[in-house]
Amino acid sequence: ILGKEEELDWLRQKMGERFEVKFRGRLGPCQNDQTSMRILNRVVEWSEEGICYEADRRHAEIIAKHLGLEGESRSMCTPGVKGARGSDEEEEGLDVLLNSNDATMYRAIVARGIYLAQDRPDIAFAVKELSRRMSCPDVRDWQSLKRLGRYLLKRERAVSHFCYQSCPDHKSIWVDSDWAGCHRTRKSTSGGVIMFGSHAVKSWSTTQQVIALSSGEAEYYSMVRGGSMGLGIRAMANDLGV
Repeated sequence: ILGKEEELDWLRQKMGERFEVKFRGRLGPCQNDQTSMRILNRVVEWSEEGICYEADRRHAEIIAKHLGLEGESRSMCTPGVKGARGSDEEEEGLDVLLNSNDATMYRAIVARGIYLAQDRPDIAFAVKELSRRMSCPDVRDWQSLKRLGRYLLKRERAVSHFCYQSCPDHKSIWVDSDWAGCHRTRKSTSGGVIMFGSHAVKSWSTTQQVIALSSGEAEYYSMVRGGSMGLGIRAMANDLGV
């Protein structure tokens, strides 16, 4: 909740009259305010330049640990690759389904990745692709999961900076898509980000539900998705008085 001190005190009093409320503290510039706080294990910090928001790094560390990766293990510079396939000899044996124990481990790690991806746009596409295979993962999917783990090995922290800015008069929506990027289903991916000035307030990476017959059709579906997301953000902003 953002507001003036007296308004925040009033809201806290009204909430406390009806509900049992735990007050964690208040971020801000005043003498009694805090400059750093943990909220659901996310670190939020206030400074004279703005607000910093850090994702819960424990999940990245746990993912690497469950995959048997340590600090000396080789890291990757990207969390995943799109539609990568090798030669027939390289692909041989990769479509073998994981046994029940490994499949359960795969689902558990990917579920943790889904939670982390809410605050990590850099892994959104890779986690989205991994989550599509949770029902019947195979050896190739396990290799893709280990690539994600190797990426997080040296990048367990991700901090978003929201520097103070003049209130923008519009929101910018950037969208893109690939065409038939999934070699298994020939479906495309829609990706996008909503900017409010210099602040990224929403991002997504989703598999299109229908098979696009051309790159233009894939881009069109991506634009529709971006438009609907923008309308949702605008409605929420109106509720907040922006």
